[in-house]
Amino acid sequence: MRYELHNGAVHVPDSLEKAIGTKVEKIEKRLKRYHPDVANLEIRLDRVDKVNEFECHLVLNAFKDTLRTSKSAPELRVAVDKSFEAMLSELEHYRVKLNKSLQAHT
Repeated sequence: MRYELHNGAVHVPDSLEKAIGTKVEKIEKRLKRYHPDVANLEIRLDRVDKVNEFECHLVLNAFKDTLRTSKSAPELRVAVDKSFEAMLSELEHYRVKLNKSLQAHT
């Protein structure tokens, strides 16, 4: 799985980059039985100055569908954690749906 990190004007510490890499590996493990080129993950980190919060947007293009999550929090690390948790949940729901539709065709 390929992934891109777009951080705009947000400074991302090395420890957070390593944590993001670990979280991406968790998503890859959930997709391990599929070809590695079927999924692209885009990670966008932004700062919302009006409310003094950070946002983390994840867009996973997998198969023919797109899964999106977006979470915000006062701290960048918390926003990233929440967004990846939401993506893992979305991915699990998608996999269940996909497996049910495959079973229905057999």
